Amino acid sequence: MSKSDELPEESLLHAYIASGDYLDVFSVSLEGRTDLQTADMRVVADHMLNADIGWMKSLLAMRDKMAAPLGMKTTADLARDQRAGPVSERHAGDRIGFFKVYDIREEEIVLGENDWHQDFRLSIFRTSGDRPRIFAATCCKRHNAFGYLYLALILPFHRKIVTTVLDTAVGSPVRGVQMPGLAP
Repeated sequence: MSKSDELPEESLLHAYIASGDYLDVFSVSLEGRTDLQTADMRVVADHMLNADIGWMKSLLAMRDKMAAPLGMKTTADLARDQRAGPVSERHAGDRIGFFKVYDIREEEIVLGENDWHQDFRLSIFRTSGDRPRIFAATCCKRHNAFGYLYLALILPFHRKIVTTVLDTAVGSPVRGVQMPGLAP
């Protein structure tokens, strides 16, 4: 079960965060999920960001209908920039889901988007050892009053989405990888 947490000290997101930025961090245990403990971070991000959560897709569709007339980027706008090919071959500047990749390390991937109202970054960070965990940290840099309003409106949904995505990803098999005890 996912929980609110602290951003690990080693996270690349520390270099991005500035005073006044919004930050939240959630994590979930990776115990028993050796596939997620050892998979390429691009594969982990793809597994998380493409989780099949029906109500989340409905919320994103509703968000896009309201965002487009305001000149905000929609998920369809962003997905058009997606390049074909294996996700494990994506690099900075490519997309995973509708998120742009900013940096990839062995234990972390930083994704996000810049828009007129706010810029945001999503760090997916993994720890190993006796208590392996996966962290999802979101940082938002608001540019104007609308950025503050937008964030205030989406936060209750954002938190539920992040925790559901973490729990769903850890509870479901990675495409193409069969793990004992997990239904195909």
